[in-house]
Amino acid sequence: MIRNRQIQVINNDRGAHMRPLPGIIGLVSSASKDKKKTQPVKQSDMKRTRRDRGELEDIMFKLFERQPNWALKQLVQETDQPAQFLKEILNELCVYNKRGANQGTYELKPEYKKSVEDTGP
Repeated sequence: MIRNRQIQVINNDRGAHMRPLPGIIGLVSSASKDKKKTQPVKQSDMKRTRRDRGELEDIMFKLFERQPNWALKQLVQETDQPAQFLKEILNELCVYNKRGANQGTYELKPEYKKSVEDTGP
């Protein structure tokens, strides 16, 4: 079944038929304003500089003596190093916990834990 299309010519060309209802204007404009107000959080303007690899490893061992599990964000704040550089070192020194109570944290590999405990008290 084919429907015939009809064209209706509007004689009132002042736009009275095209105006939205008063309640709709307030809802649309307030929603768009709220979206514009939220701005993304900017990272610090200063770039972090990399330390010497050996020096950073010593710092990491001291941090893991204080606390056995660290999140990447915490380590970035404590060491003030770039996250990508920290990840490279963490992959060598640590195990990433994907599950369990310490999910999303790094923990020293067993071979480094023993050396830390042996040098302790």
